[in-house]
Amino acid sequence: MSAAVSPSWMLLEPFVFRRDDDESFPDEEDAPIRATGTTSWGAQFRIAFSLAKLPHISHLYAQLPVPGFLDRNVGTPLSIVATHRHLALVRVATRTSEMVTVQNFFIFTADEGPSSSLKALPLCTEPEFDYTRHSVRVPRFRRLPDGTPRLLNVRNLGFWCRGKQFVVVELTLFKPINHDKFVNITRHDGIPFEALKPGTGFTITCHTLVLGRGSMAWKEDYTVTSGELWEANTPERLPRCILMFPQVDIDRPHVVHFLYIEFGYYACKKMWVVSIDMSTKTVESFSLYINGHEGLKTDDADLIDLIERKSVSPWPFLPCEFPKFLNLSRKREHME
Repeated sequence: MSAAVSPSWMLLEPFVFRRDDDESFPDEEDAPIRATGTTSWGAQFRIAFSLAKLPHISHLYAQLPVPGFLDRNVGTPLSIVATHRHLALVRVATRTSEMVTVQNFFIFTADEGPSSSLKALPLCTEPEFDYTRHSVRVPRFRRLPDGTPRLLNVRNLGFWCRGKQFVVVELTLFKPINHDKFVNITRHDGIPFEALKPGTGFTITCHTLVLGRGSMAWKEDYTVTSGELWEANTPERLPRCILMFPQVDIDRPHVVHFLYIEFGYYACKKMWVVSIDMSTKTVESFSLYINGHEGLKTDDADLIDLIERKSVSPWPFLPCEFPKFLNLSRKREHME
């Protein structure tokens, strides 16, 4: 792939592929972005990211040897909490003999140097936020005794970076019951997760946040209906089904990547990554990502787990700009 078309970002599958032995752990050719870390309980682990050019999806592999980590059938020992630009927030966890959960958080940095890094964050000893406390004059919860670490809910964590600085924030939100939500894909049949009802469709709306001096506003860029997309693309190029989990292309903001799920008889669904130029309403690519029931014919336990989990409760991909912060002159060939 030439430097002129080298992407500065990639879409990452949040599901972690566990490869505990050296034979199954990918080498530098297959997964060139790598780092090693050590937990607070003294267990060493390795992670490696593959690089895939869109519409293909990049993956994270982890080597978590037992007994330092739980068996693959018990819990989730390593997960990606969030990504931003060249950083990723990674959670590593285990259980003690008393069945107490211990968790560590690491900041993964994709460096320009020969290797990336994993930096352990200090354990959180702050008390939980008291949402019943209405006045700043009311004292907070008492600190945990003897600096006892508190477990953090990964669903409440926010992550943001600028330059070499970053911040990890625990978010506690309490929304009114009738709080309106903005979505950029609106189904005409009102069903949250199912095949489109016959004779219905959807509308996709794209906005850009425009910042001014002391103000901000959403500017509408595109409004495209399913009828317009279906008229511009054949059923073979774009099946007449719902598109989900949109991700705006960082390099080309007029292009949006979607996950298309084939609803049908099998519990394990087929899924494709669909890239659409919203300015012309044309499909750029339609790439198979999960092969559904046929994909279960493998010895890869992680791949089977991914297919089964994502079929029941699908989730979006994570955008990250690792390639932009790496010297890819010797690694671009791996993204062909």
